[in-house]
Amino acid sequence: MVHLMNASILMMLAINHQPHHHFCVRPKYQSHSYDRRFAMSLYGVLSSPSQRRSFLFFSCLLLVIGVFGILAIALYAPNTPVWAAVNSLFISIVAGGVFALASGLYLLYFFVDPNDLAATTVLLPKDIGQALEGIAKKATDYKIFVRTGRHFRAVILPILERQARQNRLPIRVEVVLLDFRNETVCDKYAIYRKASSFDHKSWDTRYVQQEVLATILTLIEVSRQNLGLIDIHLFLSGRLSTFRIDGSSDELLVTREDPKDAASRYLRSHRDFSAFVNEFAWIRDEAYRVTLDGDSGLPTTLLAMFGKSALIESLEAQAMQAMKSASPYAR
Repeated sequence: MVHLMNASILMMLAINHQPHHHFCVRPKYQSHSYDRRFAMSLYGVLSSPSQRRSFLFFSCLLLVIGVFGILAIALYAPNTPVWAAVNSLFISIVAGGVFALASGLYLLYFFVDPNDLAATTVLLPKDIGQALEGIAKKATDYKIFVRTGRHFRAVILPILERQARQNRLPIRVEVVLLDFRNETVCDKYAIYRKASSFDHKSWDTRYVQQEVLATILTLIEVSRQNLGLIDIHLFLSGRLSTFRIDGSSDELLVTREDPKDAASRYLRSHRDFSAFVNEFAWIRDEAYRVTLDGDSGLPTTLLAMFGKSALIESLEAQAMQAMKSASPYAR
């Protein structure tokens, strides 16, 4: 096993130093775009925190097993030329593995392959939750364009609230949700989610409207309990999208609806960061803006916010119950 580990590390190093910095196996009839999809490099693979932890854990585990093998042979094996040769072989494999691992980490942290810089914008599904929480913990402002906001209200908003209180630092939060009053749009979104989502059994028009209202009620509660600290601006949009935009003025994440989908991450220094900031601004400016109640933030009730509505009256009880639900995403 140690020999296999050693060989795999050396292969990754060799891959990382190929002239074109990419390695792939493809049929002759495939186009060059196939190369880009299945390209693999040390920098790209280890740019994912979850893959880096997995790689280092199993590499170190195999090295430890090799060391114990060396000690076992030295202590318990007969003192014969054959066992001496086996022990020497184990020692050379472990030494090679340590050298390859150390070299790989050195290359990873002190060298940059320009062709692999694009890998830093891609987040694997297992890394998305950690990245969103990391942005929220550092944010002095936060913006989100989403349909119902289930994960936001259950995970991200409490982090923003906690950070504002602990640091005594006001945070401006701009939230764009689907307009629950637009039944046509809600129905179209429910049909899409029911057909393609991991939790398709839950989705119908009333469920979409209920979840949007649950997020609005949560925003009202947070705004009321954190006056002067959480400055919430709420917008309701009739625009449908399969993408979500989350982030701050320093970093943005563009995610998909399903927890199995990868995401794109853009730091402020990235050339595409401004494009997504503008995209969010256009969506926000087109949406219906909920009028603030003077210096008191959001209106304190749905009635004060939207007026008398039979739809809201029929859904408010379920929405209040939904406020307590955990995030549905397996991040």
